[in-house]
Amino acid sequence: INKEDEENWCSQINRLQQLLDKLECQGPKLEPLKEDVLATTYKSNILLVQRQMSVIDDELDNFRKVLNSYIDATLAHSDNLHVSVQKLPGKSCYIMYEFWQDRISWMSYLQSNSSKDFQRCIIDMMEDAEIVSTMLLPGL
Repeated sequence: INKEDEENWCSQINRLQQLLDKLECQGPKLEPLKEDVLATTYKSNILLVQRQMSVIDDELDNFRKVLNSYIDATLAHSDNLHVSVQKLPGKSCYIMYEFWQDRISWMSYLQSNSSKDFQRCIIDMMEDAEIVSTMLLPGL
């Protein structure tokens, strides 16, 4: 490492330390929620489900057909608020966003025939395991 690189690293580390110090000072003051408040909050939150699916190139056409059927069935469900799909450019990777009335609605939908059929159909089309993450958003 030459002198210039070393100085650059030092300045980056110092900057990071300053940002961390600032974040620690501004940390939110969280207080534990009472159980009844927690239950109400749980029910009033919209659930965002993000699903990332890497598809085998030879299976792209089949995958798109199955995906479109799944989207139609999901949008028709009364507790589903919205479904959006994005294909990453230059990759056989799709990211699907599902917005649900609440977590219970989505968990119930996972047990439906539409959801189970979709999972069964795509399992052999995937390069890797599907990555699913969820986030609760404040309800409207």
